[in-house]
Amino acid sequence: MAYNDLSNKIKQWDNRAAQWMGRHFYIILFEAILGIIFIMAFINALKILNTGFYVRKDDVTQQLLLSQSLNTTLIVMLLILIALGLLNIINNNTRLRGVLKNIEFSLSRRRPED
Repeated sequence: MAYNDLSNKIKQWDNRAAQWMGRHFYIILFEAILGIIFIMAFINALKILNTGFYVRKDDVTQQLLLSQSLNTTLIVMLLILIALGLLNIINNNTRLRGVLKNIEFSLSRRRPED
């Protein structure tokens, strides 16, 4: 009986350690990387807007290049925001899966042994 109790405790500690690593390490790492990329894209967008003040109105080529670079920067920023949203959804699913595993583990310990 003591061996089963010790085994269950070890399984519970292993499950909690895996939850902590999955929840706090990888998600935060990916969020930090995407956050840094988003900040860099935002700074790039500000630089593009700043150069827009110096573009001559009668030069069609410069106007088209400015509009193309601004549109591309906005698309990149939106894609990064979508990636952050998906990462948040994945994180919530991981947490929900962990809660369900804890519930299942607690319920399996309460079942009478045959």
